[in-house]
Amino acid sequence: MELQLDAVMKNYKSKQVLKGITLTMGTGVYGLLGPNGAGKTTMIRMLADVLRPTKGRILYDGKDIRDLGDAYRAKIGYLPQDVSFYGDFTGRDYLEYSAALKGMEKARAKRRIEELARSVGLWEDLKRNCTAYSGGMQRRLGIAQALLDDPEILILDEPTSGLDPHERIKFRNIISAYAKDRLVLLSTHIVSDVEQIAAQIMMMEHGHIRHIHTGGEYVHMMEGRVWLVEMPADRLVDFQNQAVISNVRAKDGCMEVRIIEEAKPFPDAVQAMPTLEDAYLYLFNYLPEKARR
Repeated sequence: MELQLDAVMKNYKSKQVLKGITLTMGTGVYGLLGPNGAGKTTMIRMLADVLRPTKGRILYDGKDIRDLGDAYRAKIGYLPQDVSFYGDFTGRDYLEYSAALKGMEKARAKRRIEELARSVGLWEDLKRNCTAYSGGMQRRLGIAQALLDDPEILILDEPTSGLDPHERIKFRNIISAYAKDRLVLLSTHIVSDVEQIAAQIMMMEHGHIRHIHTGGEYVHMMEGRVWLVEMPADRLVDFQNQAVISNVRAKDGCMEVRIIEEAKPFPDAVQAMPTLEDAYLYLFNYLPEKARR
């Protein structure tokens, strides 16, 4: 299975949101990272066939998804960034309605609803009205909906928004177990969502896919560029406008500052083990600006 974007562009009136993206994805989990406004949701919605490109094509196994139509959409499980619920629907009503829209046979739908409701921790709440759910519960219900028909392609836009840390871990476990022989695309601005489960991580900025690497490759890229230095709090106030800082914590009456810099920033700075989050900050706050000089 192969999903391709071929020189895909998207304009909203005079604003160009996607700028000629060419990309090929196969089976496995792909993470799509980028700041708000990078174009992630627009790209996700086009892959879900909710939006059409202004220019370029999206191909499934070499065939344009516009020509495939319903045959392509039947292969997709899609969780949008914002999920709407009918006011009088219970959780079970919503999942049964979603199953009917997907053309699922009733007995199979019933089994899948029970299985997924238990997996996402909503089995005891299926009789409650959706609109009475917390934000995290609504997100878990949306995840169950996306997985209902055991789709070949799973497209998730900010899937862990509103989930607490325990729920986020459960979600990652569900996706890891599900992803075998399937394509999962997970769009987020939360680095930890993709760090543990994505085989390939794409970093997007200003309508471009700037980088595609494994998590390990991003971390390796940062070796020798992450430093720890201690300084008083009043000095940090001035220094934070002069450097890329990935973390700060109080330590022994001063501040321990994690700095991302090419060269050793202070004589007493010591190297630190890099992380994917360091790479994210480095690439979006440092490299692009220097590259444009």
